[in-house]
Amino acid sequence: MPYLQKLVGANIKLARTRLKFSQKHLAELVRLSLSTIREIERGARFPTAENLDRFGIALGLRPYKLFYDKEQMELYDKYERIADYYCELNQKINTILDETTYKYLKASGAI
Repeated sequence: MPYLQKLVGANIKLARTRLKFSQKHLAELVRLSLSTIREIERGARFPTAENLDRFGIALGLRPYKLFYDKEQMELYDKYERIADYYCELNQKINTILDETTYKYLKASGAI
């Protein structure tokens, strides 16, 4: 079995189990047979480009992420979490600034 084929299958399985999807449920989402899902996850079969897109949609990730090795996947997950925290913090800061500016302007009689 080629390394890439095994890697993609393992990543599909990892993403599926993280979402607590059964193989049957994933098969329904991507419109493939249960046996095909098993073969792909085992690394015995490689999904087509169209099916990679379907897996990405069903598993909530970009299809290219299926080609990451474990180290890259962990790094990408950390990056995503940091980016999410940054966006959340940025929103909170902007809200606080808006509220503070409004209070200051109201107290000074400018509005």
